[in-house]
Amino acid sequence: MWQDDHFIENNKPTPNEQLKFLKHIQQILQSGTFTSTYKFALLISITRLAIEQGQDTGAALHLEYQDIAEKFIDLYWKQSLPFQFNQYEPFILKQATGQQAKIISEIQKAQQQFKTLAALRTDVLYWNRLKRTVATTVRQMPVLYLQNLNSQTIEFLYSLEDSKQSLKLLPKVMYCLRQFSEIIEELCQKRWIDFVRLNKQNLVVLDGLPDLDEFMFAPSRNQLGQVADFLIDLQQCQCFYCGKSLKNSKYAVDHFIPWSLYPADTGHNFVLADEKCNSQKSNYLASQQFLHQWQERNHLHDQSIIREISQLGFLTDLQRSHRVADWAYKQAIENEYLVWLGGKDKKILAQVY
Repeated sequence: MWQDDHFIENNKPTPNEQLKFLKHIQQILQSGTFTSTYKFALLISITRLAIEQGQDTGAALHLEYQDIAEKFIDLYWKQSLPFQFNQYEPFILKQATGQQAKIISEIQKAQQQFKTLAALRTDVLYWNRLKRTVATTVRQMPVLYLQNLNSQTIEFLYSLEDSKQSLKLLPKVMYCLRQFSEIIEELCQKRWIDFVRLNKQNLVVLDGLPDLDEFMFAPSRNQLGQVADFLIDLQQCQCFYCGKSLKNSKYAVDHFIPWSLYPADTGHNFVLADEKCNSQKSNYLASQQFLHQWQERNHLHDQSIIREISQLGFLTDLQRSHRVADWAYKQAIENEYLVWLGGKDKKILAQVY
């Protein structure tokens, strides 16, 4: 029995199996039937959880529905707020072909009581109740129908029979989700935007081609000023990368693991950089030296980061952030990404390590 488990654990998908997996994802997004945006949210959610909770093996992975629900709330919170475009009155984007998607309605109820996601999370009873409600909807709708293609169910992500209490990703799926996360995110976001834009209930306004990508998926900037206020003290008014004083200088909150690699805000991932370093680093991973510096910073100031940044609505889970970083740097090594060494210097990561 141990040998069987060990075989599954290390039996990574072959190149042909990985290509077949991507083809299935593409078929679902192009040919599947969509009555709401839930399927896009589910694919993005399980991909992000595979990064946070999984490993690069061929093993199966159990995902709790409440963890998936938390990802749904993160994705839909901003999209449940009124959208403003040109001369039109602000309105809520319709995310289903019929009535408004239930999860949007539930989040809107929460937004009537809580101005921010941070405030909602501090009300443990309400937060847990909302997660349970969203989890039930996820289990009853997108989980059942995500793998439907041309009136047939192709169980290549998970078995419905084994996913009643928790979502059990089939062997090799976790590996593929982690390997192809950037492709899956981009495909899902594009199709999600297209669905919303072409929804007849939205066409009156959206026919003017507003920038939905910014509204729906760009990182939220409205609370980063307060993050900067905390980081300026934490970093003793110095740039995280070059160490120069930030007094009388322009600076920005930087995602240490770039947003383009992992599009989610987590408290431990924020660092403060001067304008020049922020611009030069851009969407690159930073070098091993900066990685170790960032990890040490997080371990040393873990409690301060949790106390201060969680109040602003950002998740502050040290282990989760470091697992994401492990995944990102492993991806970079395997795919020979360029990493930023500081200044104008960059090298292929495989040559640095």
